[in-house]
Amino acid sequence: MLEYQVIRSAQRKTLGLQVKQGQIIVRAPDFLTDKQIYSFINEKSAWLKAKIDLQKLQPELNPPSFTHGCSLLIHGEQKQLTIAYQAKAQILNLNNEFCVIFPIRNRIVNGQLSSIEISQQKVKKQLEKWFKEQATSYLSTRLVELSKKTQLLPKSFKVRQYKARWGSCNNRGELSFNYLLMMAPFWVVDYVIVHELCHLTHLNHSREFWRLVSQHSPNFQQAQDWLKTHQRQLTWH
Repeated sequence: MLEYQVIRSAQRKTLGLQVKQGQIIVRAPDFLTDKQIYSFINEKSAWLKAKIDLQKLQPELNPPSFTHGCSLLIHGEQKQLTIAYQAKAQILNLNNEFCVIFPIRNRIVNGQLSSIEISQQKVKKQLEKWFKEQATSYLSTRLVELSKKTQLLPKSFKVRQYKARWGSCNNRGELSFNYLLMMAPFWVVDYVIVHELCHLTHLNHSREFWRLVSQHSPNFQQAQDWLKTHQRQLTWH
């Protein structure tokens, strides 16, 4: 028998299934009985088992540690984080590595070069600044292009970091995007943009909403799969 967690909501009208890190999560409307949910799980048991087995085969992808030599996703490519010291601070996005350079004065203590490495928090702060600048630059152009293409026009947008979402849309037509999207390939970022633009018409996840998403982003399911597969790497603590 499959074990699963049930999350009920008065707002939901249909059952939803999610397999996350080998665990089954069922999102259900309040009006459904436990027996109805169990029956639904039974019907989907073959699909759920296959999904769990697939996740077990995938390598565990961990969030970056912000230390020299750790792995980091940049625009969908796996790169090695390099921490260096020179006269001027800068960030270099190279072929196989991503280099964060700090001023050499950060290593000078009492007039001598210290062996103490820069803190992980300072590295993370520099990375966040770079990602935010990249996201603002990309979205400023791409959001306009996709808005014209879809004829879905937001009033404004902003860039910030979310803990558990990639974007949002409110009833005033204002969009927000997670700047850590710059870790994903651009085609995945474009899906998130289209997703939020479609919320300007449907402020929900109804069938009509997903129909509109698929109209403007035919590969949206592949983009969702990419985000789910790399979720741990894309979450910074």
